Amino acid sequence: MALLLVGVVCETVAATGDGATDQRHPLEVRALTEPREVLAALPAARGALAKNDHEGLAKLALAEANACRVIADYRCQRRAGSAAMAEADRTASVYLQVRARIAQGRALSRLGDYNSAGRTLAEAQQRLGTAPDDELMADVLLAYSSISERLGKLDESYRYAKQGLDHAPAARLPEMRLRLLRNMAHIASDQGRPEEARALMQEAKAILPTNRDPKLTAEVLLEEARAARAMNDADAVEDLGRRISRIGDDLQNTQLHGLGYETTAQALQIRGENVAALALYRKARAEFAELKLQQDELRTTRAIVDLQLKGTQPETLPESIARLIALGDQTNRTEREAAAADFEERLRYAESDAELARANAKAENERLRAAVSENRFRFTLVVGLLVLCTLGVVVALYAQQRRHAAMMRERGREMEIAISTDFLTSVYSRRYITEAGERAFQRTRDDPSGHGLAVAIVDIDHFKRINDRFGHAVGDDVLKAVSAAMRAVCRDSDLLGRYGGEEFAVLLNGIQPGHVAPAAERLRAAVAGAILSHEGETIAPTASIGIACLTPEDRDFDQLLIRADRALYEAKAQGRNRVVLA
Repeated sequence: MALLLVGVVCETVAATGDGATDQRHPLEVRALTEPREVLAALPAARGALAKNDHEGLAKLALAEANACRVIADYRCQRRAGSAAMAEADRTASVYLQVRARIAQGRALSRLGDYNSAGRTLAEAQQRLGTAPDDELMADVLLAYSSISERLGKLDESYRYAKQGLDHAPAARLPEMRLRLLRNMAHIASDQGRPEEARALMQEAKAILPTNRDPKLTAEVLLEEARAARAMNDADAVEDLGRRISRIGDDLQNTQLHGLGYETTAQALQIRGENVAALALYRKARAEFAELKLQQDELRTTRAIVDLQLKGTQPETLPESIARLIALGDQTNRTEREAAAADFEERLRYAESDAELARANAKAENERLRAAVSENRFRFTLVVGLLVLCTLGVVVALYAQQRRHAAMMRERGREMEIAISTDFLTSVYSRRYITEAGERAFQRTRDDPSGHGLAVAIVDIDHFKRINDRFGHAVGDDVLKAVSAAMRAVCRDSDLLGRYGGEEFAVLLNGIQPGHVAPAAERLRAAVAGAILSHEGETIAPTASIGIACLTPEDRDFDQLLIRADRALYEAKAQGRNRVVLA
């Protein structure tokens, strides 16, 4: 099971230990077990505060964010996190300012806005300074780990979680350490290291009795269920599913209800009770749909389609497939290959349906032979007619299959173009840039003579302000103008792609180190020159650029991207509209 509840949603700071946790409002601790009661008590608590008590208001906003997290209302969590940031920034408390940004970054990431979440967490890390509080630093690293896992960067996610362990000793911060171990175990299991995953879970289970966060307990149970499922232990999986459901009942958490249904369905599927499993998967999907948890709904829909393709209630397969495609389009434009895979599943289903029709025709043929065994003339006549019908069915199915295969090939070509090109700016897509970068990395490492490689991450400064002031249509025009300006100064060998939102990536192939900084400066100047006018107002965008050159220490292209991304954050921190070389 993907890091769903674990996911990108880094949890609230642990309730034990000393240090920063002493500053939490009692309602924030109470929210771990009585989230709805805390939400009901907040108005009175705010009314009891003195006028302009910004510190008290910030702490209550953090308590609200924690309560919203426990009941899986992530939009409520985002609103509370934003309020906490506004109030904390009116105080001198670095602790509150950092915690507010962690809460907001946690909510943004759970809602899929990874760019904004990353920037918010970078601000939190910057405010921690050079000698950060261990608990807050561990929380920031946990957030980075979860975001990286959600984006598929498993090595990076594991590394962030492991760094977090250095800041979260079991004696002082058991719950924070428990979350970090949970992330590491999940990734180790995904990467085919079951022994390491089991060892990490053993350490986590030893800490679990000290945990006072029921939702975190549910997450650990989910990871245990994952391990039991790998060993086909249906009884253990079913027991863990029921325990997760009970926690969901206690917290009135719809997401935990869905996860409990899903886990129990997996136990039934191991036993071969596919009809009952399908019913529970549908219950889980309904719970996730109610909360608009698209990743969770997508996963359970895939399980439903898999069972139906194997013959369990196949009559509703078309509706399930349609929902699967719709969810894939909603979650991430770069996941279009999931839709292509779904079309392949549909094609395989059509082929299996043709085989089934031929098998049924053969069985009918044998039945008719037995029925007319005493009448040779009728036997010959019926068999002849049946053969002709069977041939007609086979020919029709074969023709239909060929048409379907041709349609799939054409759709595949269309999807390949869509996947490699950004639909708004017409530059390359993130997937294409990433794959081209991996090829260029390998080529440069294999034959370094006469070749160089660098990557620049370009982020338009204050792009949200442009959207808020002029509207998203004007924001789209700015993205088009900026991409066109940068494309005009790129070399023929350079590759320009939209990395996400207002962020672009430029792959500089065959470039010497001495030419890297001037090339990045040309990109920055090109953005600054892309001036637009709207209703008499001038829009003059600028960009911050982080750039990194390939070094012998880089083990893969992701490391080069990470260094460029960190240089970008440094450019932002230095005042924006500048180039920083990693």
